[in-house]
Amino acid sequence: MSYIYRALQQAELENAGTSALQDPAQATPDLFQLVGDENDWLEQVPTVKPVIRAENRMVTLNDSESLGDEKFRVLRARLLHLQDRAELKKIVITSAVPGEGKTTVASNLAISLARHTAQKVLLLEGDLRQPQLANKFGLPDLRGISEWFEGKELLTQFIYRIESLQLWFLPGGNPADDALKILQSKRFADGLNRLTGCFDWIVVDAPPLMPLADVHLWAEHADGILLVIRNGKTPKKSLLKGLEGLNSAKLLGTVLNDVLPVGGDDYGKYYRAHNRKNGNSKDQSDSTMTQP
Repeated sequence: MSYIYRALQQAELENAGTSALQDPAQATPDLFQLVGDENDWLEQVPTVKPVIRAENRMVTLNDSESLGDEKFRVLRARLLHLQDRAELKKIVITSAVPGEGKTTVASNLAISLARHTAQKVLLLEGDLRQPQLANKFGLPDLRGISEWFEGKELLTQFIYRIESLQLWFLPGGNPADDALKILQSKRFADGLNRLTGCFDWIVVDAPPLMPLADVHLWAEHADGILLVIRNGKTPKKSLLKGLEGLNSAKLLGTVLNDVLPVGGDDYGKYYRAHNRKNGNSKDQSDSTMTQP
């Protein structure tokens, strides 16, 4: 850790403690602008190794070159195309109601972006009431946004790098007692703005559209929104009601989850044959269908 970084870190901590009632974001120096190389700190954060189980459906990590992994590569390619045409960095992933697979989509998309490009990716827990991302990676004990907001440490001290990837992770930590207080605070807005300058992509696993308003606060920060819809599960009325308050101009498209490709299992058979030809006999088909 550089001397400049340590000095600025100490200054921020001291300034944050000048008043128990003062918003730390108003008192701290802008670490990311003052350090000579603003991305030095990215190489200094702790590295963590995911503990992935089959039921977590992390196909981009433990089932690469499968049909499921291919679907996320297609989604990644479409987002990269959009990024070439317009300002697109902060992507919010949401769904109409809980249980539609948005956390799985957000995790796999972030991994695909980090694995197949040279870009730096931040995966951010957006559901502070019921955080799930850390569990998805098998890392339930990581401190995160809730602990940062309650204390005086730098936000960067709650960010971890996923081993062997250009992927950084900001978990939610313990369930927040008052998620809206965090999301509406100037301190959080300033912290997110600073992080935005350090990454090429920020993927946010946000809460569902119903029944709470949290996702609409995330939408205000977003450049684009992806809506996850689970085949045969998403209630039409809930979807339409949730979309009423969403900024349609930011809606990039939908991700259709749990749908078989056209032609039933033919595509899966093709993939299995391809894998056997390349010396991989494992059945790597996946029913997840992504469609931006």
